[in-house]
Amino acid sequence: MDALTFGTPVLLRHLTFSEARKMPIKEITLSKVLEESGLSQQEFIDMCILLGCDYCDSIRGIGPKRAIELIQKCRSIDELLKTLDTKKYSPPQDWPYAEARRLFIEPDVTSASEVELKWIEPDVEGVVQYMVHDKGFNEERIRNGCKKLQKARNTPTQGRLDGFFKVMPSPAGSSKKRKANEKAGPTNKKSRGAGKFKRGK
Repeated sequence: MDALTFGTPVLLRHLTFSEARKMPIKEITLSKVLEESGLSQQEFIDMCILLGCDYCDSIRGIGPKRAIELIQKCRSIDELLKTLDTKKYSPPQDWPYAEARRLFIEPDVTSASEVELKWIEPDVEGVVQYMVHDKGFNEERIRNGCKKLQKARNTPTQGRLDGFFKVMPSPAGSSKKRKANEKAGPTNKKSRGAGKFKRGK
């Protein structure tokens, strides 16, 4: 959800979820969120910081409903802290909310023209050192994953659209019925008795 605080116009959630989880894809439009909540972009950022983000902790006890109520009333975390009941809602010590806000408003972005990419052989041992020895992952699993990536890297393939979506089979019998209709061709014969009326007795 941090993508919205950085100003992305549209966010798609659950796009990469597996079919087994049965989670529908959600489209969230930032402009609609701001309009319906009555918040500016900076006020929306403060609300997200209240709920917790990658850059700082949240205030324990303040959930989504309470957070939007407080920001709609106070319009900023700075004003909120002046009247907040700290016995009920205690902010983290040395809470860096202002620094977090600045990172969202003025992110450190490197221009693409300044980035030089070099495709070299992957550092497998470096990956193993980090993932296995530093983070505790299974070594066999990590090495097998590296082998798959190396194999895929050396086998260029063009992606297909159905590689991103599950292909659903057509209903049973629909193909045979369509072929039968094509073989029979158009029919202009009137059904027996068409256009005739029964005489009354």
